[in-house]
Amino acid sequence: MDHFWRQCAGLAGRAGQAIASLAIAWVAGTADAAAKDALRTPVRVAVSSTPHASLLHLADAIGAFAEQGIAVELVPVSHGKAALDKLAAGEVELAAAAEVPFVVGVLQGQPWSVLASVASTNTEMAVVARRDRGIDRPADLAGKRVGVTLGTSGEYFLWAWMIRQRLPADALQQVDMPPNRLAQALAEGSVDAVATWQPVRQQAERSLGANAVTFTAPLSYTTTHVVVGRQSTLAADPQAAGRVVRALLKAETFVRQQPKQALALVAQRLKLPAAELQPLWTGLSLRVDQRQSQLITWEDEARWALARGYVPPQPVPNLLSHLELQPLAAEAPGRVTVVH
Repeated sequence: MDHFWRQCAGLAGRAGQAIASLAIAWVAGTADAAAKDALRTPVRVAVSSTPHASLLHLADAIGAFAEQGIAVELVPVSHGKAALDKLAAGEVELAAAAEVPFVVGVLQGQPWSVLASVASTNTEMAVVARRDRGIDRPADLAGKRVGVTLGTSGEYFLWAWMIRQRLPADALQQVDMPPNRLAQALAEGSVDAVATWQPVRQQAERSLGANAVTFTAPLSYTTTHVVVGRQSTLAADPQAAGRVVRALLKAETFVRQQPKQALALVAQRLKLPAAELQPLWTGLSLRVDQRQSQLITWEDEARWALARGYVPPQPVPNLLSHLELQPLAAEAPGRVTVVH
């Protein structure tokens, strides 16, 4: 009889082990299924077809997003403001843009936060003008028609450049047009000059050849390009936000370790010859961070937007509340210099 009960106990133990094994397998299978579901549900990211979004393009090209267990669908747009328009319309979860349209959007009540800065430059912005319109120095632009994309970093640069050149605010006739029209408008002569970023600046200079005169001002303005999301979206899934940050950091490392291959991959994504991208790429600092200095610039941009009438009169808001610091601080605390 004792032998019988020992056999029963042995069978029960083996049955328990089998059940436990099945449970573990089921949990693992559920986890795998959840991971696969996450990969099947893409995070849509609006990115400009410019070098400023290089780290996002690279993170996608080298599989860094997939490695972090997230599927990312890059949605191409012409420029950063257009990317933020898609974010505002709910068509994407994240958007990459220069900080000027981000600041304007926040002042207009958009519930946005910056997940990370991904690029900065102070050398690419310029005013490109036609010599045959009697323009050889900045003062010659008085009374001229200048094409610019209003509400963007191009307009903010033009304003900062005019201050340095001591040109009155009403000295120029600003003509609003999308960035993909600027070079053509300058070549056709419907405007006398344009204020813009790369690669549009390069296209404008090429369209005029020796007839072009270019005015730069590296000390006027450093443009920062940021990855922006809705505050509710970033707060609802901090793990996903952290995965995006890790993928961007890996893309930055790839740029340092494999610069030629990184350049080639971005050129392919932007449909530009690598030789044409090279000078634009050289002027960019591709770095994932959150800096205290950017808050100071944003406050200046907020005052500018208020003066321009882009938003109703209001106090300059506390833009610190529009920084999502934790995901980057958790991965690379030294990259976050914001006092908080």
